Amino acid sequence: MTDKELENLLLRTNLLSQEEISRAVEEMKKLKRPLEKVILEVCLLSRPVLYEAIAKHLGYSYVKLEEVQPDPELIKVMPEALARQTQSVPIKIENNTLHVAVTDPTDLYSIDQIQMHTGMALEVSLSSPQEIDDSQNKLYVEHKVTKDFMEDLTRAVSSDVKTVFTDVNSIIKLVDLIVSQAVHDRASDIHVEPEQETTRIRFRIDGILHEIPSPPKEWESAIISRIKVLASMDIAESRVPQDGHFQAKIEDRIIDFRISTVPTIYGENVVMRLLDTNSVTIGLEKLGFTTYDELKRYEGLISKPYGIILSTGPTGSGKTTTLYSALMRINTIDRNIITIEDPVEYRLGLIRQIQVNPKAGITFANGLRAILRQDPDVLMVGEIRDLETAIIAVQAALTGHLVFSTLHTNDAPSAITRLVNMGVEPFLISACLIGVMAQRLIRIICDKCKESYEPSKSLMERWGLSDKKGVVLYRGRGCEACKGTGFKGRSGLFELMTVDDEIREMIISESSTVSLRNKSREKGMRVLSEDGIAKALAGITTIEEVARVCEERVEIKKTEESVVVVEPFIKPAPSAQKSEAKPVEVKATDYEEYQKRIANWLSNK
Repeated sequence: MTDKELENLLLRTNLLSQEEISRAVEEMKKLKRPLEKVILEVCLLSRPVLYEAIAKHLGYSYVKLEEVQPDPELIKVMPEALARQTQSVPIKIENNTLHVAVTDPTDLYSIDQIQMHTGMALEVSLSSPQEIDDSQNKLYVEHKVTKDFMEDLTRAVSSDVKTVFTDVNSIIKLVDLIVSQAVHDRASDIHVEPEQETTRIRFRIDGILHEIPSPPKEWESAIISRIKVLASMDIAESRVPQDGHFQAKIEDRIIDFRISTVPTIYGENVVMRLLDTNSVTIGLEKLGFTTYDELKRYEGLISKPYGIILSTGPTGSGKTTTLYSALMRINTIDRNIITIEDPVEYRLGLIRQIQVNPKAGITFANGLRAILRQDPDVLMVGEIRDLETAIIAVQAALTGHLVFSTLHTNDAPSAITRLVNMGVEPFLISACLIGVMAQRLIRIICDKCKESYEPSKSLMERWGLSDKKGVVLYRGRGCEACKGTGFKGRSGLFELMTVDDEIREMIISESSTVSLRNKSREKGMRVLSEDGIAKALAGITTIEEVARVCEERVEIKKTEESVVVVEPFIKPAPSAQKSEAKPVEVKATDYEEYQKRIANWLSNK
């Protein structure tokens, strides 16, 4: 089905409005991707809804392949080469009829190829390209790797373990199995951790480490050596930390592996970071904004012509993904966008991306200085780590550039304190900062085993929900799809602070972080814990998951006028006394003098 035919179908069936279609078409042209893929990536429709509509239009049924477990014996009927060539996957054999799912049931040539090879009557259904690709990998790739590995394992049991598993081919297969399983499980990191008696291997999935069956201690040296060979590291050196990287094609995707080793008392500890270098399945709509208004507020910030926009949070909170999503939204042919990153995690078309390389003299500071001579409109600095980088970023924003960057702070208002502590003058921060978004990542409840329950009274009181009636929360029981965790996938919690004239005056007068937070909340900022509670009530995550990532829970007090922060929801020591936060009086600022200070500062740079 062509993009135009799909566009007409969605309008005719009222699945999307003309405005939504226009937005998707605009994204399609920008990203140069098929319309159906863009619709899924920006979450305009779910995959089942989209493909059920397409299937019905073509006169076929849609099959949700993630709910189908094909029999490995089907490999004998339909080999991998045929499945890949025809973009299909066998589902089952029933009454001497082969049921197959294909991406395009109107492709009669491919259907004939399947029928001629199998010699069986066919029952054809439609499924999405992603589901068919995943199902093919599950049926053919995983089965083959596991089968080969089990053959080696059986051979090892009947002979000398050390002899067999120090064989090069056996170790290669073992590492391949670990790596391919990590990719299939959506792991972001692989940990190889030496212990006294064994070697522990753990995958970080959705932010949480999960242990997998560990190989014997005798295999440890060979496994680590194989990883170091792949990463072009010195296999003879085990006394100092090393870094390396390599790429591999797994499940038809190019995966970039960043390797770090460090010596421990029991051997070398290895951590492998997995980056899908071809992935552009990110977008502002997919980040997890609770309301459409929040999304529009952030879109309003990134559409401004100049200023600094910061993303804050601890390591692994999704800051870089947020910045990439923002850059994709404003990435047009009439803008020159340049980034300097460490590392470059995603490759983005039309954007000039620079990798930090201290050995070659490319740091954030001097790289940013060089970028300013490349006639940029928009800059992204992976992280503001020092005063020099901060000053150059400020100078860039004040001279008409839009600058994106990240900071390590716990909440949005603390970013201002962090910049001041670095040595940036408050009047400069006030002049260039236009917005700060703090964020965390939370796990999403698994759709397959999601269940509702009525929360206890103590839990309701703890989270300030005791005045709400009929509250229903959700959790995951744990199933095969989520590997018993009850969670599958992640979403974001956000705290978006926009800087207006009143906030600027408070920054210049060096108001406290608490005062800035209170004022921002009066202006509509939702703090992280409130966003988390909203997502728990919506059935996206659990209260326990919100508590895990939000260190500071905020108790709120309702008044007739507004909702204001009273204090952090932390019990004081017995001798401590509570004090209510009071509104901050902001003095008027002489903006003429303020502008002179900025002009003087720029002229001295």
